[in-house]
Amino acid sequence: MKRRKKKRYAVVLAVSAVAIIYFGFVLFFTKHYFFNTIINGENYSADSVKSVQNHILDTSSDYVLEINGRDQLTDTITSADIALRMDAGDAFTDIIDEQNAFKWPASIFRKSEYTVDALVTYSKEELERKIDTLCFFKSENIRQPQNAYLSDYTEDGFQIVPEDKGTVPIREKIYDAVEEAVQKLAATVDLDEKGCYKDAPVASANSALQKQCEQLNHMTGVEITYTFGDEVEVLDGNTIKDWLVMEDDTLDVDPELVREYVNALARKYDTWGRKREFRTTSGETITIAEGAYGWWMNRPKETEALIELIRSGKSEERIPIYHAQAAQYGEDDIGDSYVEIDLTSQHLWVYEDGVLVEETDFVSGNVSRGYNTPVGIYGITYKERNTTLRGANYASKVSYWMPFNGNVGMHDASWRNSFGADIYLRNGSHGCVNLPSKKAEKIYEYVEKGEPVIVYGGQTSVPKPETSEEPETVMDPEEAAFTELTQEQQIQLLIEAGLLNPDGTPVQQPQETLPQTPQETLPPAPQETLPPASQEILPPAPQDIPVENIPQIPPNLPQEGLPEQPQNTSEM
Repeated sequence: MKRRKKKRYAVVLAVSAVAIIYFGFVLFFTKHYFFNTIINGENYSADSVKSVQNHILDTSSDYVLEINGRDQLTDTITSADIALRMDAGDAFTDIIDEQNAFKWPASIFRKSEYTVDALVTYSKEELERKIDTLCFFKSENIRQPQNAYLSDYTEDGFQIVPEDKGTVPIREKIYDAVEEAVQKLAATVDLDEKGCYKDAPVASANSALQKQCEQLNHMTGVEITYTFGDEVEVLDGNTIKDWLVMEDDTLDVDPELVREYVNALARKYDTWGRKREFRTTSGETITIAEGAYGWWMNRPKETEALIELIRSGKSEERIPIYHAQAAQYGEDDIGDSYVEIDLTSQHLWVYEDGVLVEETDFVSGNVSRGYNTPVGIYGITYKERNTTLRGANYASKVSYWMPFNGNVGMHDASWRNSFGADIYLRNGSHGCVNLPSKKAEKIYEYVEKGEPVIVYGGQTSVPKPETSEEPETVMDPEEAAFTELTQEQQIQLLIEAGLLNPDGTPVQQPQETLPQTPQETLPPAPQETLPPASQEILPPAPQDIPVENIPQIPPNLPQEGLPEQPQNTSEM
């Protein structure tokens, strides 16, 4: 029983104490600010109006406003400069009146912020005069703003150089910022934060500038590697940067500058039409200037391809687009696999990887009739089995056809019984190299498309007989070979040629349309179509470049050129 009474007594005491404390604070906060009361940025928790006013009065008499600007410039304004004094009015009392003292516990957990505008009075005229004397307006402290811009090209590409904000003050905004600070008796004011300076029109964040930078780095980031044998040409941003132009706010590549680059590569590495030193099987070193062989870059197409690569931002190891290619790069572009044809000895050799794999006598073009086999260096155009060679007055079936100079090539000549010596002078072919059938078969197995064929030597004319002598009867080479055959062989040959039926009756020749020339055949002189700029003719070589460096069709190609019919229409 006693314990219960003691408990009740303790509870009553505790409640009474709490009530006393609570109501004590209620009474206290009728004349004081709540906890966490912020006025103009200052904490006045539990302060009385009188103490706050006295604090402000003390502050106002010693008031100094620190003004911070760009370039670490600083100046001050004091209360004496502008005749500043306290004039709070009823503003501080109004805050107390708005408080509900009974709700003071809530202030422990919640801030109450107030702004009192009319704390002080000052002379606006004195303020304006003082502002005009601030260091921010002195000419030596004023620097004009500079726009952000793109840097020069470096290994890291293009960069945006930030703008220079400068230090050009805007007086009206400085006055407003300073006056606002004075009215609040603020200790400091930052002019840059208040937007009191002129800024550069183009900043680093400018979208157009950022886009241009991205486009530049997109194109100059390209790296194209050309390999010409032991020589390497690398095209990268160091060169590409000078090719870029701005058209209608769009960055693009100047096609003329790209064309100049491709032309320079072609002049340096093309070998088409150049003189070559060649060591013959006999050991003699000769110079060959004629022919249609070597590296011949397709300048317009390579220019177009290069422009598209730069636009796409793609890097790659690249092989140029060519009209014609050689066996290898370098001064010796013939390589170790080739066919050597000596018209003087009427003998040819086939080399594979530097090893002699086949050789034979042959019969070349009839000199007496002007059907000389052209000398020079050429490439195997293609090779074909079992075709018919047609001319103005003949049609001959051959088993192995290997053209290398338009309608001139190597093939078997089953109608001949003998090869070599001086047969070609008066009883030669129409320009082709006639081979024994078995040798033609072997050679066909070794040679491939593009393989070099070196033709040299031979007589270019046959002396005319003296007038006292009986002139020699000159027969068509195929006719001469034909008359050497027996009647049975002649008939069989005509049957094989499709001129006679198996029963010996003449074949009615239909109007035939021969297939088109294979696409891989290189035209003697292709007309190049350039990128949009203009129709280009291959430019003449500069004075320091030999004329033979410029691709050209040798003048000694057969006058009839490539046949209109398929490649099997040829000079026998």
